[in-house]
Amino acid sequence: MPRVLNISLAIVLLACLSPVVYRLGGLRTWVQVLVVLLCLPVVLVALACLSSAARPGSLGRALRRLRSR
Repeated sequence: MPRVLNISLAIVLLACLSPVVYRLGGLRTWVQVLVVLLCLPVVLVALACLSSAARPGSLGRALRRLRSR
C-alpha cells in the first residue's frame, strides 16, 4: 500500500507541474528561473516519493548514513 501511495503522490505532483512547464517557453528568462526555483521543492518531493516507492526504507537508511558522518 505505501508504494501505491508514493507513486500516486508523485504522479499528482508532477501532473500539477506539467502545465507550468508547458507554458514556460514564452516567458522572460528571469521569470523562467524564478518558476524553476519555485518548482524545485515539488520536483524533489516527487523524486523522493518515487525513490521510496522503488526501494522502501532506502531514504531512511540514506539519512542515517549521512547523520553518522
